[in-house]
Amino acid sequence: MKIILTNLPKVSLNLFYAGVHWTKRKKLRDKYKLLIKSQFKQVLSKDKTYEVEYTFNFKTRPLDASNCVAMVKLIEDVIFEDDNYKIVTSLNIKSRKAKFDSVEIEVH
Repeated sequence: MKIILTNLPKVSLNLFYAGVHWTKRKKLRDKYKLLIKSQFKQVLSKDKTYEVEYTFNFKTRPLDASNCVAMVKLIEDVIFEDDNYKIVTSLNIKSRKAKFDSVEIEVH
């Protein structure tokens, strides 16, 4: 299954290391949930296992792939009923420069 999400705010893992207050993180999580739910209505069941590939496309100033982890977590908490290690068994994260900002998610 391929999922393409657009208009998500760029969030670097560095933001969380900087000690951002929990209220700002909650506001960001709520914004992600609203944006993702408006584009992807399905929730992936916890009765299966998944291998997931994320490709983050950035129009300007691409983040390092490792800095995209914060966005991965925000996305997973919305699209998966449960994202524990028994269900989401592997992740592959790519980051690249592109014509527009988006996230391409391949779920196997």
